[in-house]
Amino acid sequence: MKPNPRFEAWAWPAFALGLATAVLILFLGWRPGGAAPVLAYAWGPLLLGGASAVLLLFALLWSVRRRPVMQRGRVAPFVVLVGSLWFCSLPFPYPSSYQDKPSTERFRLPFEGQALVRFGGEQRVHNPMLFDPARRFGLCFESTAPGGLTVIAPASGEVVERAPGREGDRLVLALGTGEYLVLGGLGADAPLPEPGTRIAVGEVVGRAPARLFVSLMDGPKPGRSEGIPMRFWDYVVDGRVAEVGVPVPLQRVSARSEPGAPQGTPSGG
Repeated sequence: MKPNPRFEAWAWPAFALGLATAVLILFLGWRPGGAAPVLAYAWGPLLLGGASAVLLLFALLWSVRRRPVMQRGRVAPFVVLVGSLWFCSLPFPYPSSYQDKPSTERFRLPFEGQALVRFGGEQRVHNPMLFDPARRFGLCFESTAPGGLTVIAPASGEVVERAPGREGDRLVLALGTGEYLVLGGLGADAPLPEPGTRIAVGEVVGRAPARLFVSLMDGPKPGRSEGIPMRFWDYVVDGRVAEVGVPVPLQRVSARSEPGAPQGTPSGG
């Protein structure tokens, strides 16, 4: 009967990191909702992956100095460290608790004229917003004509924030249903409504000179909120009328302007 392997001092922190990684996987896969999984998704892989990389390097140096490198007591902790590092470096979309639970709000397209859907859907190659919990189900539109997009409110709400964002100025509307609509990429040269202003659906709120980012959250703060799927009503996609749907790349969409146009079937992803 073979003796039990003798684990060295560094093996126990390796097992602890492996256990913490497994707990993180189970916690995110549970999709509990709230701020805790958002923070765990943002910081968990970074901290655990960094710690696993440092400990793995230390373990390799330790093992080289105490040959033979591969001993029975080293195989398991090495495998645990490599597995933890692999998972923490693997890009995966945020596992939202709102998956397949779209908002009941009837949104119209948030711009005048026609636009190209640049980001959206569930394919990682077409949607970098999948990795942002607050914009998990967001969309990005580009104008198909020079001059950018005239941005209009896709739903009624109250302005709760206007601030600089990553792609331009950001406007946040509280919809009164516990949901917060974010319009990003607005130009700084055009005046934006002040906080406290009531905005009606279809009202012009600014201009997007390049790209317009639209997302819906369950809280007012992006770093602690989850995104909520949106559906758009009564629009035209690639020449077809859609009663309700979710635009996906690289469709060309516009609001339906003819009141007597025939109704179509739902489109999008």
